[in-house]
Amino acid sequence: MLMTLVACQHAEKKREIKSATNVKQNDLPAMQLMTTSGQPVFTKALAGKIILILFQPECDHCQREAEQIQHNLGAFVNYQLYFISDVSEAELLRFANEYNLNTHVNIHFARTTADEILSNFGPLETPALFIYSAEGKLENKFIGETDIQMILSALK
Repeated sequence: MLMTLVACQHAEKKREIKSATNVKQNDLPAMQLMTTSGQPVFTKALAGKIILILFQPECDHCQREAEQIQHNLGAFVNYQLYFISDVSEAELLRFANEYNLNTHVNIHFARTTADEILSNFGPLETPALFIYSAEGKLENKFIGETDIQMILSALK
């Protein structure tokens, strides 16, 4: 499924969203998340190297990318990965369990609203993967299903 479908449901906000996405595109976004353990997280406050992965559990592209990440976990050891979606906690947990990503200390699953995603990133395809440096600066982004070798080559 595409995040652009969410944008269609919020057509009246499209003009606001486009202007909001031009602000500080190279920094960690100011998003409020709720982890599956019930902890609130503010992306601006995250420390270390961060990868934000916007996804939808029912998206076959997202499923394949999660599977590839799971097969290459060693390459992500220096990063905190946040799988983010606007679905229920139960759906996040099901996805985490299905792809064996729920037992790794550097992998987190979190919920946010479609409005938070749209106001920070604008409409985009899922999966969307954003790699940030330890200083919170965007180093690379991949929109849509991406070959894992391309993602791995972007890790530092």
